[in-house]
Amino acid sequence: MIEVKRGKLGALFWQSVVSGSLLMISVVAKPLNVVMIAVDDMRPELGCYGSTHVKSPNIDRLAASGLLFERAYCQQAICGPSRASLLTGLRPDTLGVHGNHAHYRDKNPGVVTLPQFFKEAGYFTAACGKINHGVFPKGKAPKWDVMGDEESWSVPAFRPGPRYYYTEEGIEAAQRVFRKMFPQRPLSEWAQYLVFGPAEEAAPVDDDVLYDGQVAKRAVEYLESFGEKKEEPFFLAVGFIKPHSPYIAPKKYFDLYDRERIQLAKTKQWPQGVPKFAGHRSGEKRRYTDQPKKGAFSDANQRETRHAYYACISYIDAQIGKVLDALEKNGLADNTVVMLWSDHGYHLGEKGLWGKTTNYELDTRVAMICRTPGMKAKGRKTKALVELVDVYPSLVELCGLKVARHLEGQSIAALLEDPERDWKGAAFSQFGRGKVKGYAMRTKEYRYVEWIQNNEIVARELYDRLEDPREEVNLLQGNKRSEVAEALSLRLKRGKGWRDVLPK
Repeated sequence: MIEVKRGKLGALFWQSVVSGSLLMISVVAKPLNVVMIAVDDMRPELGCYGSTHVKSPNIDRLAASGLLFERAYCQQAICGPSRASLLTGLRPDTLGVHGNHAHYRDKNPGVVTLPQFFKEAGYFTAACGKINHGVFPKGKAPKWDVMGDEESWSVPAFRPGPRYYYTEEGIEAAQRVFRKMFPQRPLSEWAQYLVFGPAEEAAPVDDDVLYDGQVAKRAVEYLESFGEKKEEPFFLAVGFIKPHSPYIAPKKYFDLYDRERIQLAKTKQWPQGVPKFAGHRSGEKRRYTDQPKKGAFSDANQRETRHAYYACISYIDAQIGKVLDALEKNGLADNTVVMLWSDHGYHLGEKGLWGKTTNYELDTRVAMICRTPGMKAKGRKTKALVELVDVYPSLVELCGLKVARHLEGQSIAALLEDPERDWKGAAFSQFGRGKVKGYAMRTKEYRYVEWIQNNEIVARELYDRLEDPREEVNLLQGNKRSEVAEALSLRLKRGKGWRDVLPK
């Protein structure tokens, strides 16, 4: 019996000519394993994406052995809907999940998630850290148990904590501020999750004192056990929470950067002719106790935040390195698909915005890297337009399993063979403001956004990505008409045009 690696074509048969006769040798294909690495709030400002000022040697190492997607986009620039879409292979409007207040099983109890699919296909599935998102029902206590999603995993999902944002010292400092600000409000068991202290903490601790270090440690332990038994294939999801705010990392990662040399955003002005509701007040940054509640952020303040954000990326990069090392050390790398993605992008002062939750490039564009055994596109980059909703069908096909027809993404397996081939004509994202729905479409040349209220277009935005990569000039300001915009509107179809742009 000959054993070969199982690729996207599934089980194989070898043919050979022996003594003039055709000999058929049955081959039992070995299923590929999967390691899926998720990073929270990380925009693709990394060494492998051309950002020499950010230290990310381990993610760069993965990119050098895989395919880097330069134009990858989330379906909605906030954690809950983005992750729900990726994990189910369905877009936000199909799921009915548009914020962190709902879980995908609320309206879709029978949905089969990506890890659940692998579990039902005979894989051992395990999760470390943040893969699903918790739920914040309006006016009620958060539901943290749904982060586990029992249907998806062979064993209970591992989440350190429960206090996963600060060190113990940071938690105590945050709670002191909370009690001072709200002396009459009880600090209940669930409220401590939402207590905000300073926006950053350069903690004098080892990596595994913090949440993400514990996640990496558990992932390594899993890989060591997989290396020992090597019986059933595995699907291991590893979810890191930084650089999500507050920006907390061991001090040694802050020391990698000279704060005074960190550059600020080149464009801080809000685009002319764009409705204010397209942006926000940077509430995610302002909620921390050491941040101004209104008005401009000083240059010093902005530099501090950028410094801490980069430090967190380097911290996560080091944890990813531990996972990659464990794959190699335990003899698993040559039979494992590695898929890395961030759940959305992030503004760091551009357009005067801090955080996510817009339909612009910086919030919707994500980091995405895929590595498979024997891939032809090793170490290359592609400008093909891809989306996080594509991750589900991609991993299924790459492991030789049948892709369900109801999935609303497109497998990127073919790009791993030929990164230059014709691909999707557009990527689709959405984010609304109250009763106004916002739909965005990114093509090779343009970003087009429509704002819909009561089934009528109330505002539109059009940016020439080739001439205006920072999206500073809305070509439709003053209700200007444009043949380009009209054509894009027909393709957008209010977020439903994704079916028309799939590769042939």
